[in-house]
Amino acid sequence: MASAVADNNAPARPVRLPLAFVACILGALLSLGMPYFGLPVAAGALAWLWYRGQRLATFAVAIVSGGLTFLLNPAGPLYVIPFLLIVGPLVAVLVQHRSVATALFVSTVLMSSVWFGMVVGAASAQDMSVNGFLDSVVKTVTQPARDSIVGDTAAARDSREQITYLETAVARLWPAVIVIMSFFTALGTVLAVALSARASGAVVKSPPELDRLDLSPHVVWGLIVGGALLAADTFLGGWHGGVLGAVGENMLRITQWVLFLQGVAVFAGLYKRAGFSPLSKAFGYVLLGITEAFLPLVSLTGLVDMFVNVRKLPRDGVAQVAPPPTDASGAGPEEDRFTE
Repeated sequence: MASAVADNNAPARPVRLPLAFVACILGALLSLGMPYFGLPVAAGALAWLWYRGQRLATFAVAIVSGGLTFLLNPAGPLYVIPFLLIVGPLVAVLVQHRSVATALFVSTVLMSSVWFGMVVGAASAQDMSVNGFLDSVVKTVTQPARDSIVGDTAAARDSREQITYLETAVARLWPAVIVIMSFFTALGTVLAVALSARASGAVVKSPPELDRLDLSPHVVWGLIVGGALLAADTFLGGWHGGVLGAVGENMLRITQWVLFLQGVAVFAGLYKRAGFSPLSKAFGYVLLGITEAFLPLVSLTGLVDMFVNVRKLPRDGVAQVAPPPTDASGAGPEEDRFTE
């Protein structure tokens, strides 16, 4: 797959600006509560405008749509507008001129930065530390569940301990939660942009089919560094309140969910060979996600696949991806790789 170029021999398609505007507004409003659903919707609309040559309209629609979130949340434009500019014009440009992996990495980092800025800003507005602010938010959410537990039986004590563990885990792993959420949101965004590029007549670097997905083995460094930081924290006796251990644990959690994607790709290959129907595949993917939330079996499968190559993919570092269809002249774009 090579740099995206519009097919000049294709018939001109009308630019449906009002329809794209409505879709972007819908995505922006959904992003207030469910960014992992709303941002891909908005990204698809913005990318469609971008690839149809409406560059100024793309920026205008993103800014206006994000500004309209003020109607539901006065602080909404402060973070929704940056989100829309990241997932719209920026990702559209990246999948034209860089690899899909670069687009995914850059958009994940930028979206995570916006989230971190929101958390720090909210904590500063209330004159609290970040950990203190998050602890108060989590306790506000869990307090109704804690109040619903009555008595001092063994079951009640166990329930209180589980709630306390949840509160402690969120306070310790909130950076990983932000990065993981941004990663999967960015993944949905890249897919939406690729679909919009195809609909608009542009050729871009598209993600491989799920069963052909093969991440770079450099991902394993996250496990190595995270484990080393945890070991160092234990050796130093919780230096500075266990900051090294917290960083290490967050790195391990982030790497786990990246490897989860590799593991899902392994199962996607198995589902394809078994001839599963689309509905059966969807149900299987849901079960994989539920399983991973309790036991890291899928991510371990992904880790094993990186070294054993369970799917027997042709590897010279990464899997090859089939190029898009050729144009009328028979000339197809140059192949690209998902990771470099």
